[in-house]
Amino acid sequence: MMASRTWIMALVLVAGTSTVLASCGAPGSRQSAGAGIGAVAGGVTGGLIARNAGLNPVGGAVIGAVAGGLVGSAIGKSLDDEERRQLALASELAAEQPVVKSAPPKKVQWKRTDPQTSTVTASGWVVPKSEPYQKPDGTTCREVTQNVSKNGQTQSQDVTLCRTQVAQADGSNWVIPQ
Repeated sequence: MMASRTWIMALVLVAGTSTVLASCGAPGSRQSAGAGIGAVAGGVTGGLIARNAGLNPVGGAVIGAVAGGLVGSAIGKSLDDEERRQLALASELAAEQPVVKSAPPKKVQWKRTDPQTSTVTASGWVVPKSEPYQKPDGTTCREVTQNVSKNGQTQSQDVTLCRTQVAQADGSNWVIPQ
């Protein structure tokens, strides 16, 4: 019972931290969305890592939420719509990769080139981090690592993608669960 109470406390702290970090950007902005997604992913990951290491999962969740929120906020803030579209396409292609037991997953490269200047404005790669798995509701999900380089800075974050039954406006069937 104590362990579940600790996890509930960790999740409440992660939710609060992600809300605070998400409020750093304008409502509905790429920055706030990135902060929220990064904080939740970082919080859960940090809590699990801490618990598996025999440490306090609450502290791990809070540290992970802050770090994930900052990385997610920076990535979301810096990318324009076309760069985000390229990252989303690469993420979908990575999530769709078949699992080959004898070979590591392949990185899906992406880049955004300014059509007026022919210069690369952003680039990166996405690679599957886990095998696809089924959630209790039957949804197929997969963790991927997204790497983004822009303006001389490179950032990386782990993201969970889940397949939807209906294609999104951009044609994708993979979304980051809310």
